[in-house]
Amino acid sequence: MTKKTVLSAVAVAGLAAAALLAFVAGRSAYAGALGISLDPPTAENEVGTDHTVTATVGGVGPGWQVTFAVISGPNTDAPFTCSVNTDCTTDGSLEVSGTYTGDGGEGQDTIEACIAPLLNIVPQQQPPCATATKDWVQPTPTPTPTPSPTPSPTPTQAAPAAQLPQTGAPPPAGSDFPWSLVAIVALSALAAGAAGVVMRRRAL
Repeated sequence: MTKKTVLSAVAVAGLAAAALLAFVAGRSAYAGALGISLDPPTAENEVGTDHTVTATVGGVGPGWQVTFAVISGPNTDAPFTCSVNTDCTTDGSLEVSGTYTGDGGEGQDTIEACIAPLLNIVPQQQPPCATATKDWVQPTPTPTPTPSPTPSPTPTQAAPAAQLPQTGAPPPAGSDFPWSLVAIVALSALAAGAAGVVMRRRAL
């Protein structure tokens, strides 16, 4: 190995060490400024629907990964789907959303989102986290409409049948039977009979 090669190797190692020190110093400098928040902080959904929380990270640039988890409640350890970046890294607005399905029944979930460290350079420092709660309720049953009662048809009353007067009885009041005509016919018959008798007697 020549002297020039050794000097080059030393220079490269020095630059690597300087870069590492600068990274550590920079990581330590902004570590305290790291922050994360969740929106909405509280919410209520019906059981069986999806719920989405959005994490906003502060103190760093885009591309930092966020982990989502339900740490307590009926949906503990439910899997999350991230968007806009499916790898759960923050976008240009330093945001990333996580969605899960609340199919574990009624109750309250506690959701936790944490910034995942890029390198485990400062192992004694816990990454910043934020929590939110989610209340799950049963859907409100849709009331069954009560049908309107069908009115009963009004029975039709038949007109009373006309009754003929009894023989020898006076005609009922208001009757339309032509009794006067009957009387005239009867009298005519009697008169004719009487006339016939008189004519026969004369003939004798």
